[in-house]
Amino acid sequence: ADRPQLESSFSRVSPVALRVVLATDREPPPDSQVLQQFDNLDCDAPPVPVGINKPMAACDDAGVKYSLEPARILGYVDSASAGIPSGSANWVVTLNLDLDDDASRTLADLTADLAVSHVRLAVVLRGRVLTAPEVEAPIRGGEFQITGNFSEEEAQALADRLAEG
Repeated sequence: ADRPQLESSFSRVSPVALRVVLATDREPPPDSQVLQQFDNLDCDAPPVPVGINKPMAACDDAGVKYSLEPARILGYVDSASAGIPSGSANWVVTLNLDLDDDASRTLADLTADLAVSHVRLAVVLRGRVLTAPEVEAPIRGGEFQITGNFSEEEAQALADRLAEG
């Protein structure tokens, strides 16, 4: 099935970008350029637009600052929901992205590499980091679960926020 191009899609609100996390302000920055990004970033100010092919500094809702690689994948949120999977006792958020074939392959290859080193992958919407979980396994087909020590309210709030995309 043909999927709408990002530039011509009016049926969706905004695309989400998946970006590899280089560093956060809660760990030592890898270089002085990243430190300068953190120093200059005001999490209370509106996000500054950055091209998808450029690295960026961004904040999450808790005020954590991130240094991020250029976007590797762009897609739209098909669905986001909170729940407790069968056989588990913990809340998770299931995110299903609408990706074209190339983006789906890129996501599978990227997450296979990231899972080996447990690097984090940020989900960025409108210049804000919505979540940046550690990658534990390859993601195939655009659907994945975000785990953490979520309460029901936290999981539902994240799912709602992701669904806004």
